Amino acid sequence: MAILSSWRPIRWPSGPLETSKRERAGNLTAEVKQTLERWHSPISLEVLDRSPINCLVVSWAAGLAQDAEQQRSLAPMVEAARRKGLAVIGWVEGNADRDAAIAAAQSTGLAAVALEGFTGRSNLPVIPWGPRAKAPWESTAAVLPVTENVWPGLSASAEGGDSIDAGPTGLPWLNLNSWYIQLARARTQAVVWAVFDPPRGRLLQPWEYVMAVADPESAGGRWVISLDDRLRAALAAGSETAGKTWAAICEAISFFDNHPGWRSFRSLGLVGVVSDFSESNFDLSGEILNLMARRDLMFRPIWAHEATESSFSGLKAVVYADNQPPAQSLRQLLTAFVKAGGLLIAGPAWKTDAGLAAAGRHPRFDLLAFGKGRLAIAHEDFSDPYQVAVDTQILLSHANDLVRFYNSGSTGGTQYTASPDGKQALLQVLSYGGSRAAGLMTIWLRDAYRTARLWRIGASGPVPVEQTPAEDFNGFEYKLPPLPPQGYFALEFDT
Repeated sequence: MAILSSWRPIRWPSGPLETSKRERAGNLTAEVKQTLERWHSPISLEVLDRSPINCLVVSWAAGLAQDAEQQRSLAPMVEAARRKGLAVIGWVEGNADRDAAIAAAQSTGLAAVALEGFTGRSNLPVIPWGPRAKAPWESTAAVLPVTENVWPGLSASAEGGDSIDAGPTGLPWLNLNSWYIQLARARTQAVVWAVFDPPRGRLLQPWEYVMAVADPESAGGRWVISLDDRLRAALAAGSETAGKTWAAICEAISFFDNHPGWRSFRSLGLVGVVSDFSESNFDLSGEILNLMARRDLMFRPIWAHEATESSFSGLKAVVYADNQPPAQSLRQLLTAFVKAGGLLIAGPAWKTDAGLAAAGRHPRFDLLAFGKGRLAIAHEDFSDPYQVAVDTQILLSHANDLVRFYNSGSTGGTQYTASPDGKQALLQVLSYGGSRAAGLMTIWLRDAYRTARLWRIGASGPVPVEQTPAEDFNGFEYKLPPLPPQGYFALEFDT
């Protein structure tokens, strides 16, 4: 079987290997052990009937004594999945014997195995996977699983989980994956699978699972669905409440499946972030993207070695995020961008010509006129990604805002994109709650559109939204109908 981009995966923790891993991690309770055993039975697959899920990701090998027993005991599950039209992928990790894992998977009838950083050859399809900073970009598989992601939402305090962590501004700190999906999609044509699990120790609401689906989907990625222990136990017991949560997850998945064209839309952001995004630079450049996403500063990731003149088309500002001097070819592209009227924000490794005229004053940058544009050269190497994100927004100025929210609560990871032919635009908003009362959100956009319609997960169809000229700023406002404080929605526009 070929690896398919249409696979809709779910993690399926079960069996002796998962039990051993949980025991080693110190979080194996009697209830969890029972759930792992129940989900190891073929009858457990009934929960997937009439769902959009078509792919199971099972623990296959981890270099533990239970590997062989796990593989033998999964055979009935694999056969039952095959009869239901479900693909089964074996997840291999740790110090597992890769050759043995592949051979066992092939004899058992798995569709593929997933191996960290795999570069070899195999008679069975292999899906290379890796953590964010070491994603296997050279993989030719149709899907690219990436680990070390986060549960999206307001960050709960480590001291008890009831309070909310705040960032330097005092605003709630948002955990997001959408920025990384954007970065990955700028590098690969594969469907990016975001691998992350629900937080343990608290009861999750249905809307939180919906947002876990929407966070990567809004950027064109896909979550490898993962259910918390309580939900899996309740589903196995036939709980009506658990069934409603599962239905909400499936409804969210189906919503995005029904809008496949949105994946081809590209960012309308006015800021480019250039980096080699290598392991040594990823912590800084990646966190700059993350913090821009938290501030709803729309951006375009640009991989330094792939940059061309068209990479900078339509941008107002570019951040060269690496503290090493750029390659000569990249420097020429960025120089041309500034001469044509753009703003370049860079560290002191960007050497400037003597005698350039000052173009303003700033406590952390030398602002210099260059051609029709400006250079903002930092006095010191970039080290604080939060400050870089804030300074970028200020240097660009709010006069270049594309979108503004009123009474929006805590939003982040907003995606403002356009279709390849320019005939449609799309604003996807993820709201994580806050002080906003239901129904009071107004959205300001710089650009005018012919028509606008509101899409919501679970709604029977789109709702037309009226566009009115803004009173306080040039631009246009959209007053939305009543919406809950938490959730996803999209405004689709015709130009």
